[in-house]
Amino acid sequence: MATTTTTRPALGVVPVHAGHRVTMFEIFFDLVFVFSITRVVAYLEEDRGAAAPVQGLVLLLLLWWAWSAFTWLGNRVRADRGFVKLGMVAAMAGLFLAGVVAPGAWEADGGPLDAPLVLALAFAGVRVTYVLLFRAAARHDPRLRTQIAIDAVPQAVSAVLLVVGAMLGGSTQTVLWSCALLVDFAGGRLTSGYRGWRIVSTGHFVERHGLVVIIAFGETLVSAGTGAGDHVMRWPVVAAGSLGFLLTATLWSAYAARLAGAAGDVLAAATTRRRAELARDGYALGHAPVVVGIVALALGLRLLLAAADAGTPAGWTATAALTGGAALYLLALELFRWVMLREVHAVPLLGVLALLDVAVGAHAGPPLVVLGLTTAVVVAVVAVEQVSALGGRGRLSR
Repeated sequence: MATTTTTRPALGVVPVHAGHRVTMFEIFFDLVFVFSITRVVAYLEEDRGAAAPVQGLVLLLLLWWAWSAFTWLGNRVRADRGFVKLGMVAAMAGLFLAGVVAPGAWEADGGPLDAPLVLALAFAGVRVTYVLLFRAAARHDPRLRTQIAIDAVPQAVSAVLLVVGAMLGGSTQTVLWSCALLVDFAGGRLTSGYRGWRIVSTGHFVERHGLVVIIAFGETLVSAGTGAGDHVMRWPVVAAGSLGFLLTATLWSAYAARLAGAAGDVLAAATTRRRAELARDGYALGHAPVVVGIVALALGLRLLLAAADAGTPAGWTATAALTGGAALYLLALELFRWVMLREVHAVPLLGVLALLDVAVGAHAGPPLVVLGLTTAVVVAVVAVEQVSALGGRGRLSR
């Protein structure tokens, strides 16, 4: 529970209460974030060589870090009030700019404001904004102020690595930006050992993550639809689009039907210290591969619908993106389940193996075959999971 105070809020910084829920302004922030990750899909859609998946993953995780940081801030103070709202607008502008230039993230032209440097400066600006806003939110909490000061060290190191990497470019940029991510996630988790973070409203925190997942799925459908081209009334395109929708809806239900609610109940029932740890490991870290899987799925659907439109085979890239995205998503849900519920279910793990088999055996076939087999595996996994949940079966460990 947050400590109440009668001190007048400075600069319109309004603390939240235990019953606080997601605001419309925060949903707007989420839409800007999801726009940025769809631009990463545009980056990956082009044939950029063997390093492209790594580079795309780096971009996605940098964007995720920014989104997650402001989710913690919104759980401490109102994101739609006063000074914090102005800062959030500045952060949204930075994320939007990052999304605009993301397709050119590794295309330096030697100019003073080429895309990699603009991207690095946008990320650095978002971090500075976050630190300033959280410092204002911690005005009456000495322990949180100390936590922010500790946490600022890995953030500063990461920002320097991003800027230097952008200036050097090429493979050096990839290495330095990967190191920046390592500093962000490993350093952030290490510094959180000071235990200055707190979750004020579990309802807000759980709802925020659930909303960003469903918004990401919505953008997946939008992205996939653009791959259909102009021949949307051809039966292969219609069939592929229908299968893509069924696949997306089924994957969403795997998260939303029972798991999200059960995890939220565990978070709400945890002690103050344990709640912050679960929020960090299950949501801030555990939801990152969930979103990465959704983005890979969006790329696969987009490429497969384009292949169905053109009448060409599925190909390795589209097949690997679709099956790999679905497999990563299922694995990420099991990781989330383990962190929050201390359970691991066997059926999704078997589904992951089946998806890998689809990737190996069907990549040279028609797009409809890849989509049909992938959808069949996922539907079977989720259906068996729902039936097993009614009887309490399907757990490997508890």
